[in-house]
Amino acid sequence: MVIGRTTKRNFALLLSLLLLCAAPAIAADRSVGVIMSGNLDYYQELNKVFVSALAREGFDYHIVDTLMQMPSPDLMSWTNAARKLTVSEVSVLVTYGAPATLAAIRETRSIPLVYAAVYDPAAIGVAGRNVTGISSRVPMTSMLKYLKKMMPFARLAVVYDEHEPDSVRQAQELTQLESQYNFRTVKMAVRKTSDIKKLNFTGRADAVLISVSAVVNQELDTVVKNAHAAGIPTISMLGNTAEHGVILSLAPSAKEQGEAAARMTARLLRGEKPAAIPGETPQLVELVLNLQAAEAMGFKMSAELIAEATRVIK
Repeated sequence: MVIGRTTKRNFALLLSLLLLCAAPAIAADRSVGVIMSGNLDYYQELNKVFVSALAREGFDYHIVDTLMQMPSPDLMSWTNAARKLTVSEVSVLVTYGAPATLAAIRETRSIPLVYAAVYDPAAIGVAGRNVTGISSRVPMTSMLKYLKKMMPFARLAVVYDEHEPDSVRQAQELTQLESQYNFRTVKMAVRKTSDIKKLNFTGRADAVLISVSAVVNQELDTVVKNAHAAGIPTISMLGNTAEHGVILSLAPSAKEQGEAAARMTARLLRGEKPAAIPGETPQLVELVLNLQAAEAMGFKMSAELIAEATRVIK
């Protein structure tokens, strides 16, 4: 009788061990590949929210492997990162920023893709049966209205990358709004990070818009330092830039972007198709003012503008 009970216990223990050993094999069958267009603070914050929100959806690291790619901000690196993940046959591709998104679309038609932080998906051709995501577009008119509340301007420079469609799109939008807001756009195009160090801001503009370009924002500190040294304030439509000295930033919430991407990814992992998941637009936009940087340059923010800010850096 004792031998029988021992045998049953041993069998139950053996069965439990077999099930535990089988779990990692099941988990390894599903994976998520993530590509950042650059190692930027905004993308890092977005990704932290994404990972946490995906876990709340039931897909933590025990269930789904996450493969991360943070390529250098250039066309070949974006392409290679996308190829690595498509060869790995991840279950879902998740991309932050237009360059990584477009590279992934070029590399695969079979792997479903979720994008986030893409300024204008429709305008740059981010569409298809196997793609969904959340844009990061904030009306350029809103940025110009806030800038006018901060200071009068007749010339507005925009630093953008000629190879990044989102960045080019912002430069185009500024040009289209010149007559409505009575200013002239000063286009300052770059192609690689080394070009940014050569930019000369002195006497060229009243303010500088730093576009959403990954190449430009990889050298954000350089742009801000040189512009402010020339007495020219900086503004941005990418989050987490005010912490680097940008005086006024207007950008979608990284929290909302990450949570939306996680929600869509979870639906794909459960078997839904991207075509059944509508793309989203940002509902939460954050206006961040860096009063410390503004005052150091001699700019005084109005009480009205400060009252409208989501956050103020003093």
